[in-house]
Amino acid sequence: MSKKAARPISTAKRPYTLPARPEALLSMVELMQRKEPNADQIAQILKQDVCLYASVLSEVNAPHLGLRKKITDLTHAITLLGLDRLFAIVRLAALKNSLGKVERLDRFWDSATEIAELSALLAKKLTDLDPHDAYSLGMMHDCGIPVMLEAFSDYKAFLRTGNGNKPLEIKRIEQQQFSANHFTIGGEMADKWYMPHEISQAIELQVDLIDVLSGKVECNDKTKTLICVLTLAKEVSAIYRRFWRIYDNKEPLMELPLVLAYLGLPDVDYLDLREDLLKELEKKDMIS
Repeated sequence: MSKKAARPISTAKRPYTLPARPEALLSMVELMQRKEPNADQIAQILKQDVCLYASVLSEVNAPHLGLRKKITDLTHAITLLGLDRLFAIVRLAALKNSLGKVERLDRFWDSATEIAELSALLAKKLTDLDPHDAYSLGMMHDCGIPVMLEAFSDYKAFLRTGNGNKPLEIKRIEQQQFSANHFTIGGEMADKWYMPHEISQAIELQVDLIDVLSGKVECNDKTKTLICVLTLAKEVSAIYRRFWRIYDNKEPLMELPLVLAYLGLPDVDYLDLREDLLKELEKKDMIS
């Protein structure tokens, strides 16, 4: 019998605090709920938050969106992308900004960006997912880690000693040691920040890949596909040796056959695709 994932921590007993949502995001949510949202009003709201405005423009011009010309005006961006897509970009930028205030996490964000870009590429090549959904999941799949860093003074030491542990083991130890785990926190945070349900669920359930694909945990096909794409992106990134050190495991990914079977991708085709992606990463590093 399938079961829904249950978060182990009640609101009253939380040993952590989720970052506050910016007023600009809340105002935009209110406008988006109207029958005919006004693009100019939304652009004006975002302009009041200089940091968010700059971050949104940066995301709009990210390579995975494939816009031919650089966008410098959000009203123009809305015309090209549509309000729904822009709202998705605003959510992601606002969430990333809020987590960036915790402390310097350059390596964390470098890894997250790499996995996000790989996720978008894999989604485009292998699935009918919206590549930006895959990108958002890749960028925020470990968004609970900065929250844990802020909440627990000894969490940074845990990250160092946890190097090489399997994700399920990390979740178990976190829950035992901190009465919280970054997978559950990440899913909860994505919910609070208006991320689509499937992205929030994928953040929380990525650690339960085998149970998800076997049907022991209840979720829809989009969530399963998102988790599979994220798993492949993390594997490619890990092979390239740039992945966040907490997952720096030298063992092969045991779940890989399950993921490839779910996506209907033959082993040989995946190995060819992985090799191409590794070459692209190497080329990108040489240019930068």
